[in-house]
Formats: sequence, C-alpha cells, structure tokens
Amino acid sequence: MLYNIRDVVVTFASDTGGEKLSYNPFYNIENSELLGYEYAWVNYIKNNVIPEGIIPKEILESWSRCRALGLGALAGSIDPHMISDEELAGRTEENSDFLNAARHVTQEMLSMLSEESVQMWIADKDRVILLDFGKQDTKVDKDVKGTSNAEEHIGTNSIDLCISLGKPVSVVGAQHYCQEYHKRAYYAAPIRRRKNEIIGAIGLGVLCEEMNNYMLAMIAVAARTIENEITLLKNNAIIFQHNKEKQSILDSVTDGVIHVDKEQIITQANLQMMEMTGLEKEELIGQHISVVETLPTINSIEKNIEYAEKDLRVKVKSKTGYFSCFLNRNIINEDNPESKSIIWIFTEINEIQELADKISLANRAFFTFENIIGDTRDIKQTIALAKKVAAYEARVILEGESGTGKEILAQSIHNDGQRKNGPFVAVDCGAIPRELLESEMFGYEEGAYTGARKGGARGKFELANKGTLFLDEVSNLPLEMQAKLLRTLQENKIVRIGGDRPIPIDAHIMAATNKDLKEEVANGTFREDLFYRLDIVHIKVPALRERKADIPLIVNNYIKINSARLHKKVKGLDEEAMRTLMAFNWPGNVRQLNNVIERMMILTDKEIMTKDAIPPEIKSPSSETFYEAIRSDDIDSLDMVNRKYIKRVVEQFGGNIKKASERLGISRATVYRYLEK
Repeated sequence: MLYNIRDVVVTFASDTGGEKLSYNPFYNIENSELLGYEYAWVNYIKNNVIPEGIIPKEILESWSRCRALGLGALAGSIDPHMISDEELAGRTEENSDFLNAARHVTQEMLSMLSEESVQMWIADKDRVILLDFGKQDTKVDKDVKGTSNAEEHIGTNSIDLCISLGKPVSVVGAQHYCQEYHKRAYYAAPIRRRKNEIIGAIGLGVLCEEMNNYMLAMIAVAARTIENEITLLKNNAIIFQHNKEKQSILDSVTDGVIHVDKEQIITQANLQMMEMTGLEKEELIGQHISVVETLPTINSIEKNIEYAEKDLRVKVKSKTGYFSCFLNRNIINEDNPESKSIIWIFTEINEIQELADKISLANRAFFTFENIIGDTRDIKQTIALAKKVAAYEARVILEGESGTGKEILAQSIHNDGQRKNGPFVAVDCGAIPRELLESEMFGYEEGAYTGARKGGARGKFELANKGTLFLDEVSNLPLEMQAKLLRTLQENKIVRIGGDRPIPIDAHIMAATNKDLKEEVANGTFREDLFYRLDIVHIKVPALRERKADIPLIVNNYIKINSARLHKKVKGLDEEAMRTLMAFNWPGNVRQLNNVIERMMILTDKEIMTKDAIPPEIKSPSSETFYEAIRSDDIDSLDMVNRKYIKRVVEQFGGNIKKASERLGISRATVYRYLEK
C-alpha cells in the first residue's frame, strides 16, 4: 500500500501542535513498510484510529495497554527504569547457568553479523537486561544493562512481547509505541528450560536502514542454541556430580579400586589405591595398568583368564616395600569389545583379618565396671583409678593375687575406653610353652619353619591391633622374650618370624601379675627397663580378705545372676551362713567365693541357704588353721603352696602329667612350669 507523504506530514504536524520535532519521519521515505507504520502510529496517537492491515494484532494490543497505562508516546518522554547494583548482582547470580550458556552463543553470533549498529541483549524472565553486547564504539543504546524492558516502563518492545507471547517477535520502527525507538528495529526470542519454562529472552537491535528479513530467524535459532547449551551444561553438571558422587563412593571403600579401559589405561582410581601404591592421582590416571607393580604382574595375570578370575593372592609394591592383597577382576561389557573395561579390586589381607576379628567372639571383652561388685573404699579407689587409665589409654600393671579379678578389671578398662569396639586379646604368658612363645606373640611368615601354616599367621600383637593386648602373668615371660617385648613397646612395630617387613602396631598394652614385680626386678628375673615401660600406672587389686564387707554384696549378686541358669529359686543365705563366709579368709579370693556359692546352690533345696550347705573346708576350724598356715612365715607365698600341691597331685597320678592337669583344671604347660621351679 502506498501512502501520501503530505497526509503523513500534515497528520504528524497537527498532532504535535506544530512543535519542532526531534524525529524526521521522512528518513525512510523510500521504505513503504516503515512509512506505513509511521502513518498508522500518527493516526493512533492523534485520533486513536488505525488503518486496517498495517499493524499486527499483538502490536495494537500492546499500544492499547500502553495508552491505558498513560505512557508518553513522544520522544523524550521515556524515563528508563534502572534496578540497583545489588539487585542486578542478585539476578545475575540467580541466572548464572543460563547466562553462561547465553554469553558464549551471543558473542559468537555478534562476531558473524556485519551490521555496524548491531547490539544484542540477554534479559531475564522479568524483562531486566542482564547482559548487553555491541561492536566496539558503535553501540547505539548506551548503559542498558540493569534496565527494565517491561512494557509498562518503555512501551511496546520485542523483549516484553516475545516473553508474553512465548514466540519470536520483531518490533521495527514506528511499531514501537514510544517515538524514542522509531529509528531502530528490534528482534527477540524467548529462552526456555525444562517443562517449557521461559527463563528469559535474547534480543537484537539495528538501525532501521540496516534491518534484514533473516534477523528474526537468526535470533530464533540463537535462542534454540542457548537452550541446547543450557541442557548440555546441565547434563555435564549432572555427569560431573555423578562422577563426583561415584568417586566419593569409591573413596569410601576400604579396598583399592582401579578401572581400566580396553587399552588397559587407568581411567579411575580411589584414595585407598593411592595409599596402597604411594602414587598420586596424576601418576595413576591416564597411565597403563603396569604402573601398579605387583607380584605376579597384572599383565601376566590378564593373559590367563581362568587364573585371573579366581581370588588371587598378590604382593603390591608400595613406597616402603611389598604387602599382600587379594586381587579380584570384574569385567564390564564383556560382550562388546569396543566398550569392554575391567575393574581391579585389591583387598589388603589385614583388612579381611580385622573384619574377621570384629565378627569373632574369641577376642572380645565382655565385662564392664558394673560387673565389679563392691562398696568398700579399697575397691572404689581401684575402679576410680582404672577409669582414669581407660580415659588416657595409659599402660598399666594390675597386681593382685589369683582370683581377685585382674582380667575382669582389664576388660572393664578396655570397654570404658576409646578402643571398646576393637579386639581384646588376652595372653597367659605362663601357659604358652617357651619354644612357641615368640611365634604366638609376633606371628610368622609362610615357610618360617617346618610345619608353619601356609600363608603364615598373625601373632597376638597383630590380633590386638586397634584394640587391647592383655599380658596376664607377665612375670612368667623368659628374659629373652622380655627383651623382644621391650623393643616392641619402644618402636610400636613387630617383625614376624621369618619376615623382614616391620608391621606397625597400635594396641593398648596392659599387664597383670600375682607377684611383686619390683621384687622380681631385684631378684634379676624381670627386666627393670621393661618394668618401667609397663608401669605407667600401677593398680593393686585388693584381696577379698581385705574387703570382707563386700562379701554379702558379691554373694547376693551371684545368686541373683545364676539362679535362672542353675534352675534354682535360691533367694539368699541366712545370717549364720553369711557370718561363716565372712569369717573365712578366702585365699582364692572372689573366684573361690563364687565357686563355693555355686556349689551350695547346686546342692541345696532351700530358698534361703543355711550353714549346712557350706562346704566343710570353709566352715571347719582346721581348714582355717591350714589357710592361716599358708600365710605364715614358714611358707612365703601362695605360689609356693601351688607348687607343692601340683607336685603332690602329679605324684598321686604316678607322674602322668595329662591326668594331673585334667584333675587340676590347668594346662599341661602350667604343670610343667611349676615342676621346673
């Protein structure tokens, strides 16, 4: 449609009251499309009348909204709405993912455009410009970053319309409601994220004389490219997070794990593998699997599939030497040679053994301080001192007669300390034959001696790792064994028999004895330096005769605990029976008392036991005289009494050590030890 230029000029001049115009409507006199928009705009502004077929419906609806808002249409009437720097920073941070994607695409697109006046923008869903781009020194719209392109602020514009309509939009020349923008053509397209959510828009602007029909299509393609870039970045972030989570999971595994591709190149390794080999991540990732040195080599294992797929014991080289592992091989995508990969899993044998120790009940502590019955000052002081030992993991010597409960006290210390979830390994130093003592304490390697177990064996120190080692009757250790124990305590390391690799030891050491170790040191049977290594804290466990007031508590507690086990309804003792028990001196201490009470419960049919149920040797005056004699000057110690008694029992059995030990309820090694004294 052709327009009469005179009609446009007359209409425009009359509308402005003859004012001097800042805008020349004739600059596009040769472009009938732009001239038509000017004609329509002038008629709308003056008469609220629009010639049909000139202005698109969406533009007209926008003009109507702008008029209803009271926006000024003439040049100079726009007051750009600028947000604060703080708000701009907040919006930029909130939209950082989509801005990162948009920045790259927009800059690439800008470099391909030849128009000198071109300028581009990225706006958020609220129509606020967050990024603006233009060719150096040719930007027409200055300082637009942080301004609002909302319709209520600047009138009809492409950014607002494309977000409102959800499609690419062009607003050129006088299609803008505000005369301020009539010299330029603007194109914009919405940017969407998941579920078709519009998160912003990309815009492009040029002078009207440089506008081109391809620009709307180009800006639409740019919007789709940004959307794809956002999806790609999001997927990459998800993959990165998954890899990070996968690595975290791998790093939490106590086994060493390596993943290799079809070319045997390491693509992933966990922290445990790095600790095992002493290699940094950069020394593993991207390297051939042979960088992990093993005996036999992984390459030789790989060549024999049947051999490799079994649990295989290998030695892995670390910075300090070799250590043993079980090696497992898992194949991924075995049926697809192109994507086939392998996971190698190295399980340190010590880890398996420690797990087995946790499951096993053999090396556990079951007693706590609550199991120590007594209310006298002596036993309370003993418990208080023992609790301090538990808190500080101090080495301690527990001195007391047989039957006083030294091991119960040791277990209580263990269960009250930080190592309560670790093993509690008790060693009767007098019960192990001298020739086996070293291998029992320190372990041995395979082939260390004839009859050595295949794969070797751990000693008591290794079994007690992360827990407690309780050396009962430590005074019975031979002097040469005392020297080796001293070195272990000094260095916190042991070397197995037949081995050459030091093994770190982390165990709380407690010792117990029924002898005066200072006297043993003076006699030359116990090393003085070892004594001071062990004797950080010295606890003397009181004999039962020294705390007779606790006997009623011990008796009643034992009856209460064991009535159900013995299927008895015993409730206690009468006064005469209790006086009889308290009058006895109990050379066997609490152990002997408990044995006597159990015997009485088995033999009685009464709920309240009487003196008649007490064994004759306990209530007989002659027995009392015998035990008094034990403590007389004629016999130095209970150890001497034990020695004589054991010899007499052996003589009664005609020298048959096995029968004598069975009758006495002790090991043959203990019998031999007393006979040698």
